[in-house]
Amino acid sequence: MHVTIKQVALRAGVSVATVSYVLNGTGVVTNDTRQRVLDAVAELNYQPRHAARNMRGRSYTLGLTLPATPGRLAEPGLSEVLAGLADAAAPRGYFVLLATAGAEQDETELCLSLARTGRVDGLILLDMLVNDRRALTLAEAGVPHVCAGPAPAGSASPSVAVDAYAAATEAVRHLLALGHHRIGMIQLPSDMAQSEPSFSGYQKALADAGISLDPTLVVESGRTEEDGYEAMNELLVAPDPPTAVLAGSDELAFGAMHALHDARLIVGHDMSLVGFDDLPLAAHVNPPLTTIRQPRRALGAHLAALLDDTIAGRVAGPQTVVLDARLVIRRSSGPVSRM
Repeated sequence: MHVTIKQVALRAGVSVATVSYVLNGTGVVTNDTRQRVLDAVAELNYQPRHAARNMRGRSYTLGLTLPATPGRLAEPGLSEVLAGLADAAAPRGYFVLLATAGAEQDETELCLSLARTGRVDGLILLDMLVNDRRALTLAEAGVPHVCAGPAPAGSASPSVAVDAYAAATEAVRHLLALGHHRIGMIQLPSDMAQSEPSFSGYQKALADAGISLDPTLVVESGRTEEDGYEAMNELLVAPDPPTAVLAGSDELAFGAMHALHDARLIVGHDMSLVGFDDLPLAAHVNPPLTTIRQPRRALGAHLAALLDDTIAGRVAGPQTVVLDARLVIRRSSGPVSRM
């Protein structure tokens, strides 16, 4: 049963108007009263219908939330997405509001809080997870949103995603064409939405070449360079090490490259390496990294356009925009060589 604003007011011991003041960021209330209202909202899981609030006016602001991850805002890949987002939002009459969760704050609650206050007309979700609670909760609450990556299975969330499956398939086929048959993979965490499509593309390319999947050549890793370093070291001590490796991101590939240097192996000769992202640094490491270039600026632009369509009601049901990525071949991948 849908919880009403009257029930929230009764639980908090205040008037309906006071609850409205707190949720909409209007009026003047004491900190104690505000906290009692927010506690009642959380206890009752009150979720005001966003569409009804829009009838009273719009903010013409698109919200983007980020978790409290150190250094996330400094990532060059994110800046390209934001640039594309801002470029496409402005002509449509939107501002962009960026909000980061506090160290102890849940990002789902941050999303709901922004929607409840009316400060944003819709939300953009980055770093999608397989069962992403943000998307599921916002869909249930009727808050317009769009996912930057595959949406949770069974959800009605619109999304814009790079075709990681096709990209990984192309990368492995490139390595196969160079004569590699023992191709390893450093996989992103399995709870990330992009992880499974990338792995499936890797597996598909091997199967098409008649090569059985060797579980000892697949290492599920984290997201940092340090994780890539550790994963590559794990692959190097496998009973029959790979001659080439596909990394789930450039960050992982950079770490893997450091591990190979420390092992006195020549990248592109003793071991071929392919990344996934084409961050600006990829062209300047030694040797330059062969990688899959994601259209990050275009991703940001499509996110803004799709969210605008969703807010305006021009999107009926779940809609997915799929963007192509392309392989950029540099010197980190070369013909197979016996170590």
